[in-house]
Amino acid sequence: MNPLLAKAISQADDLTRAALGGDCPVKSRPSKRRTVANAAPRALGLEGAELVERIDLTSSWFQKVEAEGGYLNFFPALAWYNAAVEQLPPVGPEEALPTMNVEFPATLHPADWRFWQALRGTDPDPALMSRQDAANPGWLVRYTARRLADLEPRASAALDWTAERRQLLWTLVQFPQQGNRRRVAGYLLALAGEIWDVGPQALPLALNRHGQAALNAGLRRVLAENQCRTQ
Repeated sequence: MNPLLAKAISQADDLTRAALGGDCPVKSRPSKRRTVANAAPRALGLEGAELVERIDLTSSWFQKVEAEGGYLNFFPALAWYNAAVEQLPPVGPEEALPTMNVEFPATLHPADWRFWQALRGTDPDPALMSRQDAANPGWLVRYTARRLADLEPRASAALDWTAERRQLLWTLVQFPQQGNRRRVAGYLLALAGEIWDVGPQALPLALNRHGQAALNAGLRRVLAENQCRTQ
């Protein structure tokens, strides 16, 4: 788990305990809704809405908290997303990618084939995978990091955290917990598409580091997992 996500989860626990006014057992977890969810204890007879009113988010990683279905949902603030981008781990060289003992067309990279298998769970059409454009999902992921490096000198210093980009980053900070190859591959493809949609004047340095680390580290993980399956 990303250390910043772990810190947010711990903070949600502390905020809930402070609102309850005691050492009640609480346990938060990351939610698919891009929130930190806490199953609010009802031992004190408090309704969720009442508990929300007691929570002070001042100087926290959260912008708001809502009660729903017995849970408290803590929504991360923009400062948390920016901090998550800055804390992404460095990645190694692309040359470290594993290879396959398969004869490919001259224009087909082994990483493309493996990426497709992880994404779709089946072998692709070699004609599609040999395409050197965005129609080939493996190509799109593999060359996005290169495009990011080309755009970096022209990048700005601010990022518009749209809902789509928040979803992508939220997935990334949970990345060490993701064991499903299709989910990881699908995430990488969505991230690559998001980055390609960002114009040169709008692409910030933070997104550059975020995208390059995610694409390289994620692709290596997908390939390594498939390597284990074929051995």
